[in-house]
Amino acid sequence: MLKKIFKILFAVAAIGYALFAFAIVPNLGNDGKCKGVLVEITDNSLDAISRKDIIDILVGEELDPSGKPMEEVLCRDIESLINNISLVKECQVYKSTGDYVMIEICCRKPIMKIFDKNGEAYCIDKDGNIIHGIQNALFLPVASGFIDKEIASKEIKDIAVAIDRSNFWKAQIEQLYLNEKKEAILVPRVGNHTIELGTADDIEAKLEKLSTFYKKALNGIGWNKYSKINIEFTDKVICTKREKQK
Repeated sequence: MLKKIFKILFAVAAIGYALFAFAIVPNLGNDGKCKGVLVEITDNSLDAISRKDIIDILVGEELDPSGKPMEEVLCRDIESLINNISLVKECQVYKSTGDYVMIEICCRKPIMKIFDKNGEAYCIDKDGNIIHGIQNALFLPVASGFIDKEIASKEIKDIAVAIDRSNFWKAQIEQLYLNEKKEAILVPRVGNHTIELGTADDIEAKLEKLSTFYKKALNGIGWNKYSKINIEFTDKVICTKREKQK
């Protein structure tokens, strides 16, 4: 009888110790050294940033936690550094189980490439944020002309957002040029003509009007009949016929 009671008490004690050890081991692990950095990147549509890029940035700023005691790892400093990258929308850094540092990054989505009047090149997202350092933006529409960062974040952003919302216009619009009067000229991929958009005001209505004109007119008479299509004015589409070559 006593042996049976002793066995029961021993089993209960063993289970209790196991539960206690399981609960405290992850915390005790923080007294060890960091085994490395785990990086998870989402919304990285252009593969514009990689784990190697993040590690290189940490090494350059002497914030790489690898090999350091976990208690000395400065998660907030790492977070602040990465959040200063223009491509990064949001970053979270925390100590993970097993003595690793976890970095979770959500990227901004570039929707247009800008070559501005000051000779700078960058992209913008749907909120007008300026994004530097994107090299492989080959499939984005390109904007140039009398553009600075303020105009890029406002007027150009409005046009870029309207284009990005439509699969048709994303495939159709290749370039945008802004003149001194802030009037935009669009260059399509299909059709040997330019589109005189005017200002960014009522951009959605203008593109809808142009879409209707494409379907009802150009599909019937040909996409190369006109050299210019002006959609600047309400309820009007003004076309300039292409001059016949002599």
